Amino acid sequence: MSDRATEPPAFRRERPRDELARVLRRRRRLRAGIVQLLFAGVAVALGIVMPHVGSGLRIPSNRAVEMLLAVGAGTVAFIGIVFSLLFLTVQYSSTTFTPRLNLFRDAPIVWRAFALFTSVVVYSFTASLVIGRSEYTSGVVPGIAFVAVLLSLVVYRRLQMAAFSSIQLASTLAEVAVRGREVIDGLYTRADGPPGQANERDLTDDAGAAGHWHEIRWPGHAATLQVIDVPRVLAAAERSGTTVRFTSGAGETLCEGSVIAVAGGEPDPELAGQVLHALTVGSERTFEQDPALPLRLLADIALRALSPAVNDPTTAVQALDSADSLLRAIATRDLDVGQVAGRDGKVRVSLVLPAWKDYVAVALDDITSLERLAPSVTRRIRRLLDELAALAGPDRRPELEIYRLRVADGQWDTN
Repeated sequence: MSDRATEPPAFRRERPRDELARVLRRRRRLRAGIVQLLFAGVAVALGIVMPHVGSGLRIPSNRAVEMLLAVGAGTVAFIGIVFSLLFLTVQYSSTTFTPRLNLFRDAPIVWRAFALFTSVVVYSFTASLVIGRSEYTSGVVPGIAFVAVLLSLVVYRRLQMAAFSSIQLASTLAEVAVRGREVIDGLYTRADGPPGQANERDLTDDAGAAGHWHEIRWPGHAATLQVIDVPRVLAAAERSGTTVRFTSGAGETLCEGSVIAVAGGEPDPELAGQVLHALTVGSERTFEQDPALPLRLLADIALRALSPAVNDPTTAVQALDSADSLLRAIATRDLDVGQVAGRDGKVRVSLVLPAWKDYVAVALDDITSLERLAPSVTRRIRRLLDELAALAGPDRRPELEIYRLRVADGQWDTN
């Protein structure tokens, strides 16, 4: 088997060297409200068109209306019962694992199921109004309602299984690890090279030649930075012939009036506007461009398990297992990818991304700062550090040694 076939996909040489601008883009997704509106629109159209189908079985309209009204009213009650149970599931996950865990709440199956259920109601009531004055109607009208009910039951079954899975520890940890691996593979596409080697990077930065920078400040209320649309910032920086250096990264809180970036040269309102419009903010962190978030969630789960009220070291060990899988992937990657070049090869966008010590700190700082650790947790941390040291380059091993000494000697000072 060739070497290329055995290489991890993220390290294959045919991938472009500097593809960060394509990875860190604002992904356009249909919002939940738009999907629900589309479903409702289709339901209205079917409710108006289907009663006018002239061929096929004909049935008395009064019987069809009775069935449609029963389906619509029953589905309304069904929606209330289903989502009341789902709210309890979300609350259970937040209180059991961590309040920052929103995997099930944001799962597409949740709002797609709601869109389907509401479309059944809309279709039933629309069709009943259309056929109300006719003596006979097409058998297709109640047939569609029957098929929609069956489809709703299938979707409800999937929704139910997703809810059950979200309150299970193993599936939750696996989902966090998978989401974390996706963002790591997207950001870090090259293997780490020997210390002192440039890893084939030939970017140049001349943006500071003018000798001064101007600040770009956040004008809104405090919010969490979720996504930076790097292609948009890159295009704006190329047009103005300068470099934009961000001072905040994904997952950080933007305070009102705080500096979020600096740009070389004279102040350019158009450039500042483009940078601000390239930011997506919200009330909480998301996985999309935040590689440290999965480790934060896993550390939170471990900390809650080690609290005196819970005292469940086995859960903490399982969380460390998942954190280990992410740290292994990071340990072998070139993390120096924060500079994005334009078409001329010059640095145009500089991002704030976590360093190796930041990842290790997020995963282990809070856990190793506890006054006492269960023996099983201590053994798992030592094994994690030993195996990471075997994978990581020599320049990353001293950071691991610090945590090894803390665990071995009981030195909990994090300074």
